[in-house]
Amino acid sequence: MDGAADPLRLSFRRFAALFAALFAAAALPVLLCDTLPLFDYPNHLARMHVLAAWAQSEPLQRYYEIAWRPLPNLAMDLVVPPLARLMPLAWAGKAFVLCALLLLAAGAAALHRVLFGSWSAWPCLAFLLLYSRALLWGFLNYLFGLGLGLLAFALWLALARRGAALRLAVGTALALVLFFAHLLACGLYAVLIMGNAAGVAWRRRAAPRSAAAELLVAGVPFLPALGVLLLLTPGSAGGAIAYGNVLRKFDLLFSVFDNYSRPFDIVCFALAVGAIAGAFWRRWVRLEPSMAPVLTALAAVYIAMPSQLATASGADHRIPVLLGLVLIASSRWAASRRRLERVFLGAALAMFLLRLGAVGASWEASDRAYARLLPALDGLPVGSRLAVAFDAGAINSQPTPLVHFPTLAIVRRDAFVPTLFAFPTQQPVALAPRWRALADRLPPERLWSAFVGGGPPLDAAERAALAQYDHVVFVGRTAFAVPAAAPLVPDFSAPRFALFAVARPP
Repeated sequence: MDGAADPLRLSFRRFAALFAALFAAAALPVLLCDTLPLFDYPNHLARMHVLAAWAQSEPLQRYYEIAWRPLPNLAMDLVVPPLARLMPLAWAGKAFVLCALLLLAAGAAALHRVLFGSWSAWPCLAFLLLYSRALLWGFLNYLFGLGLGLLAFALWLALARRGAALRLAVGTALALVLFFAHLLACGLYAVLIMGNAAGVAWRRRAAPRSAAAELLVAGVPFLPALGVLLLLTPGSAGGAIAYGNVLRKFDLLFSVFDNYSRPFDIVCFALAVGAIAGAFWRRWVRLEPSMAPVLTALAAVYIAMPSQLATASGADHRIPVLLGLVLIASSRWAASRRRLERVFLGAALAMFLLRLGAVGASWEASDRAYARLLPALDGLPVGSRLAVAFDAGAINSQPTPLVHFPTLAIVRRDAFVPTLFAFPTQQPVALAPRWRALADRLPPERLWSAFVGGGPPLDAAERAALAQYDHVVFVGRTAFAVPAAAPLVPDFSAPRFALFAVARPP
């Protein structure tokens, strides 16, 4: 489409200034918080500490092993430890989070630029989708890979007339990069390219054999990554597949706006969807026709995607943010009505700032809560062994999540914490065999059941396992009380957090 027909067209300098201002605003919650309240983030940060400090720490060498393998989930593991040599680990982790947000917004802007031939204020609507439920869960490798995938797809389209050899070479290299960043992000990049190839064949009214050939060529860049997955990646064929209620697919679309205040988020989502739908209906906004098959392919994959896929939980929960970003990147403002433009974009900016303020306020409150709990971890002796107890209901994204907060003892005290993400099919860090066996003998849900949940008391083998720990930390979704019971000695208590020393038998 002709970029000159875009009423929101900007020079590169003006676009860059607008983009930089919006990104600076979006970065504030990350920059102003000491401890980010993203569900999985403390666990990821603990793994980064093990990778960065393992060679200099005897306790870390005792408890953990490092085994690099060709895993499709390494974005953070490859980026943050080298950064931690240049800056404190906390800031290296924040830099990765900000890179993920930057890539998402920049990927949408670049795709729009390739499709329409000009820079525009329109794709800056992508900033409304950055603080999605996927971010609050801490799916950082996925979001980082998703942003890379959008940039890679934009480059794939830009190289369409530069020769098939160059396009395939660049596409193959980027597919491998995305594979090692995150497998699902790589798969969705394949969906974008295959959907584009199907759309090209459809517009040309290609014969079935010719259309199949075009799809096969579009799939060539993914053959090396597929070979690595099937031949070199451990456990690539394992894992469970489970589907949730299909009606939840409609509810999950709301996850792009689902933050901390359900009524506020529902109102914002309804206004945003209503405004976009009305703008398309009135033809104020138009979709690039070549992207209709791509969006259709993404929607089909979203509907077919299970909620549990191999080792990835909430697989279908992660796709709505990509659907929103591609829809924004694939459309443009077409109404030449200056007042209408100002009202529409002004309302979008106001919503962005309001939602950002709500996120910032919630994060600031979480940061204060974490600051009150961190002294309990800082009081642990270096190299301590810390058992963790929580119930299944605590695994829920909420303000101030605490399930993975105890893993910060690894960062601060080189401790052993059995809930560290150390799965051989996902991470290059593993628990040393002795400590892996200990972790398996006393899982968090069992400890919670025995001391808080009213379940049966620990048996002799479980008590022997508990005796190998120095402390136990209980974390809950709501306030709870741990009844006095041997061998636990109270050490620190807060409404949703309690730390106990394990008394040694005489």
